[in-house]
Amino acid sequence: MTKNTEHSKLYQSEGVRLLYNNSLPGILITFVASTTLAFTFIDDANFHGKLLWWVVMTLVLAVRVVDTKMWIKSDAERKNNKKWTFRFSVGCLITAMLWSAYAVTFYPQFSIEELSSTNVILAAMAGGATSILSASLTLAALYNIIILMPMSILLMMQSEQYKINLGGLGVCFTIIMIISSVRSANYIKEAILLRYRNKKLVSRMEETIRVRTQEVYEMSNKDSLTGLYNRSAFLAAAESTELDFKNNKTTGFSIFFIDLDGFKNINDTLGHNVGDKVLVNLSARLKNCNNTDTLMCRWGGDEFILLAKEKDYSSASELAEQITASLSLPIRLDDQTITLNATIGISVCPDHDISITRLIQLADIAMYSQKGKYPERFAFYNLDLERDLRRKVTLNEAMKDALDRNEFRLVYQPIVDAEGQVVSFEALMRWRYQEQEISPVEFIPLMEQSGRIVQVGSWVLEEACKTLAQMHKHSPDICMCVNISLIQFYDKGFVNNVIRVIERYDIPGHLLHLEVTESIFQSEQMMINQKVSELQQRGVKFSVDDFGTGYSSLSVIQNMNIDYIKIDRSFIQHIEQKGLSIVKAMMNISQSLNFSVIAEGVETEKQRQLLEQCGIPYMQGYYFSRPIEREKALDYIDYSTAET
Repeated sequence: MTKNTEHSKLYQSEGVRLLYNNSLPGILITFVASTTLAFTFIDDANFHGKLLWWVVMTLVLAVRVVDTKMWIKSDAERKNNKKWTFRFSVGCLITAMLWSAYAVTFYPQFSIEELSSTNVILAAMAGGATSILSASLTLAALYNIIILMPMSILLMMQSEQYKINLGGLGVCFTIIMIISSVRSANYIKEAILLRYRNKKLVSRMEETIRVRTQEVYEMSNKDSLTGLYNRSAFLAAAESTELDFKNNKTTGFSIFFIDLDGFKNINDTLGHNVGDKVLVNLSARLKNCNNTDTLMCRWGGDEFILLAKEKDYSSASELAEQITASLSLPIRLDDQTITLNATIGISVCPDHDISITRLIQLADIAMYSQKGKYPERFAFYNLDLERDLRRKVTLNEAMKDALDRNEFRLVYQPIVDAEGQVVSFEALMRWRYQEQEISPVEFIPLMEQSGRIVQVGSWVLEEACKTLAQMHKHSPDICMCVNISLIQFYDKGFVNNVIRVIERYDIPGHLLHLEVTESIFQSEQMMINQKVSELQQRGVKFSVDDFGTGYSSLSVIQNMNIDYIKIDRSFIQHIEQKGLSIVKAMMNISQSLNFSVIAEGVETEKQRQLLEQCGIPYMQGYYFSRPIEREKALDYIDYSTAET
């Protein structure tokens, strides 16, 4: 559409609007003027003629009123139709013709007063039309010509000089009115165009304000990375749901507190850019798992909160399973594959509480209680969980300075060969806090969750190698097994720290055995393989602890060139049933993949005999010795050597 065409349509639509908006006052003035003129100078001679003229004028004006009402009631699109301009123009010009007809028809009977009054009224009507009809130059000009020219020409044809003068004035007034109409029409066009431009400017401003308002809303209510609610917006929406429950508008809801397991390692090793991409990916999965009426929030870091309508435990469990299954699927980013798990705590309104703040706290407690537990990845809140959490918080705080207070120590459990001779020791950590022995099952996961395992693990490695250096003097071939957390592998200084300790205590690398769990196979293999390879080049041996209880991949074991696997005690305890088949199978596999097997958890002579019959080369367990202090471990070496 060209600019001229656009402007023409604009003038058309706005012109119709101006004509009809001004029509009713003009019609009223015309009715008053026609009535006054017709009945002021009426007499017996012209009574019927003027009455007929007045009736026709009144009917025309009534039709014009009806037409105006129809325009007002029509919809916005139809108001701009050209037919309205035509209808208005016809009505207006007929009115002008009636005025002219009055002047020409009744002129012979005019008294000087009626002549003067008629000229004044016609001039006034023409002058008013110049303004009222300015939206249409053609209509304004025609109206003035029709209403003034016949009377002016008639007067100019008379013999009296004053009438001739009046007729000339009428012609001049007509010309002046037409010129004024032109000016008024141009002014109206400029006003319409200016109004149009102002309207577009205001529209653009309104759109800009709308966009900016939306942006401000997004910034203040949405998490900039994931697009989910931020904490403040979520709490506001959740409090509204809480109010609905209190007002009996809803029967309850559930709060899901979701935490990503191992996300900190992603940020620390692969960088925050990769971590952000992971969060965006997982947030999209979270949206796909939930209904549109579920409130979803990034609570902070790698924590998410949902407010879901599911309030019965069965439905909430199904949703939790769906979420954990979705979030645990591998994430492919460029040339990297990342796999994370999620832990979920659930609190239910009104079973556990009705306050949003308290329900979030309870769901958080349930989530922390489930951290590191398999196979279930979610838990509902209960009172026992809160007591457990208080203990965890207490122990976590106590762990901060436990190294400085010398509360940690190492004990050593022997590993023997088929002849019963000790070949190595496994260094096991113990913590005595406030005259109470804290189980490693309790405090090791806390260390891993808090990240203190890196510092404490470094201390364990140092202490174990210091002891190994002493044992080496008693028996040159004795080895030391040290458990290594996956989190330590992610530490950038891990390899250098191991090499530094070996060199510091002058230990042959092959005497140090690092034990890892099967969770290592779920991690970034390229990084793990590289660090394992660097240490193996120094002679360090690697063994897989608790083999068979988690994720097992023989191809990964082969690629990593694992030296030992330790069959988990759960299989040894049932060796007289199905466990024996598993042990035999592992021995067959070990011969193919060239690694040695250690059976841990041996507690009876019968178990030892069966393991010996299977050809298991190394064993460990209470049958041979419980974990012992350092001095007793040195004595154990001397005793074993002397007995041999």
